[in-house]
Amino acid sequence: MQTRNLATTFFSRVAETSGYPAVQFKTGKSPYQTLTWEEFGRLVREAACGLAELGLAPGAKVAIFSQTAHLWVAGDLASICNGAASVPIYPTSSHSDIVFILNNSEARFVFVQNDKLAKKILAMKDELPQVERLILMYPSSEKTMAALISEFKLPPGYLLSFDQLQNIGAQVFHKNNAIVESRAQAIEPEELATIIYTSGTTGTPKGVPLTHHNILSVLNDLKVVLPLRHDDVYLSYLPMSHVFERVCGEFYWIHSGGCCAFAEGIETMAKNMAEVKPSMILVVPRVLDRIYTKVRNGIEGASGRARKLIEWSLAIGREIARHQAEGKTPRPGLLMKHWLAEKLVLRKLRERIGPNLRLVVSGGAPATPKVIEFFASLGITTLEGYGLTETAAPACVNLMEKNKIGTVGPTLPSVQAKISADGEILLKGPSIFKGYFHNPEANQEAFEDGWFKTGDIGTMDGDGYIAITDRKKDIIVNSAGKNVAPQRVEAVIKTIPLINQAVVFGDKRKCLVALLTLDEQVTVEFAREQGWHFESFVDLSRSQDLNQYLKKEISARTVSLADYEQVKRFSILTDELSVEAGELTATLKIKCNVVARNYKDLIDSMYEENAPVVPPSQTYASSRN
Repeated sequence: MQTRNLATTFFSRVAETSGYPAVQFKTGKSPYQTLTWEEFGRLVREAACGLAELGLAPGAKVAIFSQTAHLWVAGDLASICNGAASVPIYPTSSHSDIVFILNNSEARFVFVQNDKLAKKILAMKDELPQVERLILMYPSSEKTMAALISEFKLPPGYLLSFDQLQNIGAQVFHKNNAIVESRAQAIEPEELATIIYTSGTTGTPKGVPLTHHNILSVLNDLKVVLPLRHDDVYLSYLPMSHVFERVCGEFYWIHSGGCCAFAEGIETMAKNMAEVKPSMILVVPRVLDRIYTKVRNGIEGASGRARKLIEWSLAIGREIARHQAEGKTPRPGLLMKHWLAEKLVLRKLRERIGPNLRLVVSGGAPATPKVIEFFASLGITTLEGYGLTETAAPACVNLMEKNKIGTVGPTLPSVQAKISADGEILLKGPSIFKGYFHNPEANQEAFEDGWFKTGDIGTMDGDGYIAITDRKKDIIVNSAGKNVAPQRVEAVIKTIPLINQAVVFGDKRKCLVALLTLDEQVTVEFAREQGWHFESFVDLSRSQDLNQYLKKEISARTVSLADYEQVKRFSILTDELSVEAGELTATLKIKCNVVARNYKDLIDSMYEENAPVVPPSQTYASSRN
């Protein structure tokens, strides 16, 4: 396959596997539709020709403001095949971030998902002088489009639908079908392919320019360590605006082949998994935790004998997984037990999760080792990886033949890593970006003697496997000067089955405190089994029974930590932390600074002298409301 750039990679994929399924997607409430690579290739070519006819030139910028969908990818590839660079924007982005990203990137064209998001962009039209055209991917009707043109007094050609773009392109393609291919062939590997703005946990977004060479170096490495087949089905549901889904999802799928099925949304992922039966998914730890919790709840609800058999089978599966990770051949007796466990239990549990699922890759945030171990014990290869936007997503990933749970694996073949004197992970290689877009100040802080400073603290073992211990900027220094890695403490707390989210605080304070959110269904069922009396989940969250139980569990599970690493007080939030409140990034990473601001009074109250474990009910109010 030609891999000079991403555009020629795509056209080579279309030619090589033209008759194979390429995408599956839903329109409204209809069943999944399928396009072959040939059909999807024509869709992209026509859209690309349409963009060229409308004046998109090589080197220009095209923004994409949409949830993940097959037309997201079509718009992205149509832009890239013209030699332009695409600029993703999260649909949940704030007004100020959208204006900043569009102006900073100098985007001229914008793909917009639907009427609602189109109105959002059009409302800030006067702040976006360089934007020339909006392409509405899923308009509700021609009447709605006409209403938008009238309401916002748009000039002719400013707003058009994806169908209109494709029709324009089809006419161009009929007259000159070589225009886009010639542009694609002319793209140099070091030219810009995309600018991905970091969702970030603090401050203004920073644009990360990634070249075709940056991304292709990752794809070529992944082909060696995570080989895919033409008959693999990949379920895409994470935001394409994030580098993880973009590189390991979209671009790796195009590079390696197979079929990409697009979920209707992250909330329908489980239903869509049952419909398309994927063989591979990418997950962020929060999604993996939810699947794990659902399966574990089913196990907990089994009868005594059945549960005992399941737990025995999982223990055998764990032992097999550990042998594989250590490169050991299981003894005959263990293999016989595993055969029995597989026949009686493990195969059935796998079928409940996904009958064809063989590979899960977790990234975007630290995963919980016990959850990874659980999936491995079932026989589903579950690998944790690590990377940043600045490294074109994965810089490290565990290996199928040697999966060390609790680490993010060794670096990809073309990437080098070292640990600095203060424990920071430094990276170097062809996938690493060269510097932020129009941001020389940030560039000075990003590199040290040619090495990219990740901002993550970690360790490296003798096999080159890296373990992430914390974010450098998140390290808590208590009032006694002791350093505490909050992610380590939070990971231990989240091993309590009832707990969904945990955020630890204590910088310049005498001890650690935590804010917790609970799985409502699991917590209510557990409370009923215990015979606790409560009227509602809110009532239960404030009960002494629940809080005494959690206090005991936290104490028991953190006993191996140093005294200054142990959480002394906690509060339960009745609402989960959310993207809408600004407390989570679009990939569900917690923004500690926002949580600290939203719940400042509640956190402060836990440090008051003689404060109860759970503050009075009125302190549950958050400034986010």
